[in-house]
Amino acid sequence: MERWDIALFVIAAVVAVGTLVRLMRRRRDQLVADIQQQFEEHRRRQAEFEEERKNREREGAA
Repeated sequence: MERWDIALFVIAAVVAVGTLVRLMRRRRDQLVADIQQQFEEHRRRQAEFEEERKNREREGAA
């Protein structure tokens, strides 16, 4: 291989790795956002459930 071939190969490899890293970071951020949203939804539903349970207990005691 000539020097130009090696140089072009190295440049192509750097571009490919950089692109892959950007794609992986974007996907990671997407997954983290989805999981955080699911977690917040679960906490909200849990709080609603607990509030309903407390209301039922109060109504039953009255």
